[in-house]
Amino acid sequence: MKVTVEKLPNCQARLNIEMPGDSRREARERILRNYIQQAALPGFRKGKAPRNVVEKKFGAEIDREVSERMVNDGLSAAVEQEKLKVISVGDCVPAADNDDAKFAFSLDVMLAPEVALPDYRGLAITVPKPEVTDAHVAQVLDAQREKLADIVPADRAVQTGDFLSIDYTATLDGAPVTELLPPAQSFIGASSGYMLKATDESFLPGFCAQLAGMKAGESRTVVIQMPAEGLPEPLAGKEVVYAVTVQEVKEPILPELDDALANRIVEGKSLEELRTIIRTNLEAAVQQKDLERKRIAAMIALRDKMKFDLPGNVVHDATQRRVNQLVQANLERGIGQHVIKESEEEIIRAANEQAVVDVKDEYILMEIVARENLEATEEDMVRRVSYIAHSSQTTPDRVVKALRKNEGLSNLRHSILLGKALDVLVEHASVTHKGTAGPHDAAE
Repeated sequence: MKVTVEKLPNCQARLNIEMPGDSRREARERILRNYIQQAALPGFRKGKAPRNVVEKKFGAEIDREVSERMVNDGLSAAVEQEKLKVISVGDCVPAADNDDAKFAFSLDVMLAPEVALPDYRGLAITVPKPEVTDAHVAQVLDAQREKLADIVPADRAVQTGDFLSIDYTATLDGAPVTELLPPAQSFIGASSGYMLKATDESFLPGFCAQLAGMKAGESRTVVIQMPAEGLPEPLAGKEVVYAVTVQEVKEPILPELDDALANRIVEGKSLEELRTIIRTNLEAAVQQKDLERKRIAAMIALRDKMKFDLPGNVVHDATQRRVNQLVQANLERGIGQHVIKESEEEIIRAANEQAVVDVKDEYILMEIVARENLEATEEDMVRRVSYIAHSSQTTPDRVVKALRKNEGLSNLRHSILLGKALDVLVEHASVTHKGTAGPHDAAE
């Protein structure tokens, strides 16, 4: 058998395969015998019809199966002979001059990229130094105190941290905002008895700050410059005027920071013991974020060292999945379909850029998996399933049952392998610390 491989851009290739005529004759003879054994023709018992009668009746079907068998056998032999990693198979074009002496054809295939790994041990990365301070512990304790606070009426003006009951209506260029929104989002335009905490993070940016100094029963006009993102299109980036009336002001009375409080939070623990528990939990969270930062930094450092073609169909599929995710996220944020349609080109561009990175990283990491002989053991699988079950507040059996659908277990095993490859990069990286990062800082 003769095979030539014509490499094309984006991991495409054209295989030119020529097989000897005797292999075609042998394949045809096997297929014909099977037809003879299975044929049920009028006037003949099953399997007893003459050869020439069967050939006349099923000649076209036999020739088609012979061609399919030859292509499949030829492709399998070519893959083994040329050590090819075929991702997908495209169109097959038989040679015009095929005869009894040979069977030749061309086949378009998509190949896995050729990934030549540089030295991936000793990558230089820079990340902030992880730290947990007494202030971080105090923040957690303060949050616990707020949860256990008594909320009581306050006969005074609004202060930061108060709990308010307010009525409000909003207008945009004099038109009621409620008329611009679907029912599910009407609360942005108007509400009665709306409860909120007077902090910068509540409701809309700058809203609560403009309520400072108001007392129960007082009204005020509040002007808000709406954020450009995260809001329905009619409001995004616009100036909206709110007519606000404060109905009630309440303040939180925090419990004393003592052993009694600690016992309410974790039964049987003193305040110092609770601080130790909190610190341990924060340190675990900080270490996890530190690992994520190191993984990202190491992956970027290695990716920047490497250039290779990516399979076009794999990138296309990854782009489509990313587009679907972005569209769904925008819909959940209340962005209308017509707005998404207007941003279609930008969404596709952003999705494609991320898909290229994701696909490239995956091929790099899988090459490390092969180089390091990494495996996802059953213990790894059990540990990951248990973690998913705990996070989802369900049982491992239910997680496994769900994962058995749509190749979930295979995808989970694949994810574990990618994680182990990243850990190899981190384990051997040369780490420099710049700045510090606590438990409440973002991972990226």
